[in-house]
Amino acid sequence: AEPFEQYIGPNVMPWLDRIFKGRELKLLGYNRQRIPGNWKLMMENIKDPYHPGLLHTWFVTFGLWRADQKSRMVMDEHGRHAVMISRRNEGGTNKSVTEGVTSFKADMALHDTRLLDVVPEAWWTVDDPSNSGTTITPTVTMITLFPSLIIQQQVNSLSTRHIVPRGAGEFDFVWTHFGFADDTEEMTQRRLRQANLFGPAGFVSADDGEVIEFSQDGFKQWGEGGSTLVELGGRGDDVGQPPTEHMVTETLIRSMYAYWRKAMGE
Repeated sequence: AEPFEQYIGPNVMPWLDRIFKGRELKLLGYNRQRIPGNWKLMMENIKDPYHPGLLHTWFVTFGLWRADQKSRMVMDEHGRHAVMISRRNEGGTNKSVTEGVTSFKADMALHDTRLLDVVPEAWWTVDDPSNSGTTITPTVTMITLFPSLIIQQQVNSLSTRHIVPRGAGEFDFVWTHFGFADDTEEMTQRRLRQANLFGPAGFVSADDGEVIEFSQDGFKQWGEGGSTLVELGGRGDDVGQPPTEHMVTETLIRSMYAYWRKAMGE
């Protein structure tokens, strides 16, 4: 195996360092679920930047992840790892983003607004790895490390997600929610509240488990040896190209599959 930093690569390593470097972690809890789908569908899900603004009512309505946000898609030089980066806006109606999107609920409001009580943290702002001399302050970073680890920062909620395959048609998904040892009690409670968005019954993530099951059932209709292709924007993988500065792309997905085929000797 390559040394860890070499395996992650210089494009993705700064985003890991942003969260972890020099900080003592504090365990907040676990969630576990078993999802009836192929394990690669979950990695595909977290490398797909445009589905959150179409599928997730919470994301598009409350401005957590939408196509009208400043965003960037980064991958390592092999296409095996990636980071989806975005900055939260205020949500609301933007016809170019919300028109025809059935998940957008303009009249949806919270009885307890503490769930989206977002407090910026000092470590969010970092030197922009792809533009020397500038800074960037993401509110979301979704890091996918090949083959089976996801590291999430969604506003103040932090977690890792570990994929454990249980055969071709199902996998266990293990969430570890964490904070930092020097967090105030108020910040720890904020992280725990926001963790309700994620996990097996999360207000956001329950959608993903269901859609993966739908997808797996769709593939089964073609029987043994059949194939299914859903394509957006061509077949190139853009490995080695500059980061994509928008969400309408599948290059992170295609690059992961290109590397997987290489790793499997296909």
